[in-house]
Amino acid sequence: MLYGLTSRARDEKADRLTSDAVTWFDREAALCEFHDTRLGERIRMLLKQIGGDIGQSIPMVCQDWANTKAAYRFFLQ
Repeated sequence: MLYGLTSRARDEKADRLTSDAVTWFDREAALCEFHDTRLGERIRMLLKQIGGDIGQSIPMVCQDWANTKAAYRFFLQ
């Protein structure tokens, strides 16, 4: 389950993540808060995959049925 941050907290967290060593998907994933840390890792991985193949469908980005199914399950939460 996703819990949002207040805009001020989100801005403060975003300011801490402006390092050049941190990629855009790390910054975006860091703004999400989940009950389970594995979900945070999953969104980071999905953003990396989708960002690497912009314009492709989820099945093309995920490359196999198991990852595609997991991505769809994640987005339905």
